[in-house]
Amino acid sequence: MHTLSSVRDSVTKFQAEPLHDNPDYVVLQQARRHADRRLAEVRYVAKQMQQLYQQLDKTRNYQEFVDVLMNNRALLREVFTLEKNTARRVATPRVQWSKYGVDVEAYVIERGRSAVGAACGWGFEDE
Repeated sequence: MHTLSSVRDSVTKFQAEPLHDNPDYVVLQQARRHADRRLAEVRYVAKQMQQLYQQLDKTRNYQEFVDVLMNNRALLREVFTLEKNTARRVATPRVQWSKYGVDVEAYVIERGRSAVGAACGWGFEDE
């Protein structure tokens, strides 16, 4: 548990140093960049899969079906690679919010757990 003076010291230090030098900020920014890249990958693959499904839907026989799949081998490889990587769980960044004077429990109670998790996309936990 942090005392009032330790919280004040942490907040003063946080306000004095450049934001990009704060380790908690760096961790959160890196997690955001990773999530943004991941979202772009997923959107791209989803669009490509929609196009593939449209092509497969137009096939009239087994050979055409196989030809479409063979012509889209690279896309299928990309999909399976993406799926395999999805199975790996990305670690949730953890920030000791109490050192900044944030009471996570009160924050969650006030706003509701679902709003916090849905809005930020990461678990909102205190260490």
